[in-house]
Amino acid sequence: MKKKMNMKNIKIIMILAVLTMAWGCSDDDKSGQNEPQWTGSTFALSAKPEWKIDWTSDATQPDWQEPSVMQYECYMNMLVTLSNDIASYSTDNDRIAVFMGDECRGVSYPNKLSDGKVEFLLHVVGNGEEAGQPMELRYYCDGLHHLSVRKTSSFVPNNVLDRTYQSSLHVSEGSTKYPIFTSLTVILSKNLPFNENQGDMLAVFVGDECRGVGSANPEYFEGWKVMVYSRYAEETAQIRYYSAEKGGIYTILKTIKLNNNLQQEQISF
Repeated sequence: MKKKMNMKNIKIIMILAVLTMAWGCSDDDKSGQNEPQWTGSTFALSAKPEWKIDWTSDATQPDWQEPSVMQYECYMNMLVTLSNDIASYSTDNDRIAVFMGDECRGVSYPNKLSDGKVEFLLHVVGNGEEAGQPMELRYYCDGLHHLSVRKTSSFVPNNVLDRTYQSSLHVSEGSTKYPIFTSLTVILSKNLPFNENQGDMLAVFVGDECRGVGSANPEYFEGWKVMVYSRYAEETAQIRYYSAEKGGIYTILKTIKLNNNLQQEQISF
């Protein structure tokens, strides 16, 4: 009789144990759904980083052919100056060309000035009926093996030298490496594990690639402004913050999707 009772008790205990495990799993799943997926950050001691975007690409020097002037009845002049962020990479093998549709209408080579500036003077040819036609500026930087393609002014025939159309070209404009950009504002949480410092830095990374470095000016806006560059839409990125006071880098665990538009994110540490 005692043996039968022991067996019965064992069965009851086993059933209760299974039910307890089931309830426990159900509670864990429910609590996991209520908690945010990413919170906080990781921290690592570090010297002040030299974060910057690597614009180096694998473009080869294009074979742009200068058009035959005799085939066109009018022209316009364009003067393009490289901004400082790309002028230091310029070599004698740089090229700039202007296209109307698929036709090359002007090619120019670098002219390095004594003050370090680099200019390109373009003689763009066309016909009278093409006045107002949109044009495209293409620039090959030999030092970076980088190609930029962007819209430029419309064709205005019979320009003279003292009415040259002038523009400046930045490395990010029309980049074929990072063709998409997002204007990002990052707001820091109120309870910070450090005191903000002028030596602090903020950057946005896709994997280990720096895609944008922020700037902060509390007199004009709250938070940090970052122009973030992407290979394609909806790339997943993370924010890193260097604290000068702590002497290290916080990597924010929350991930963001770059939306190719104006975007605001609030981060916590």
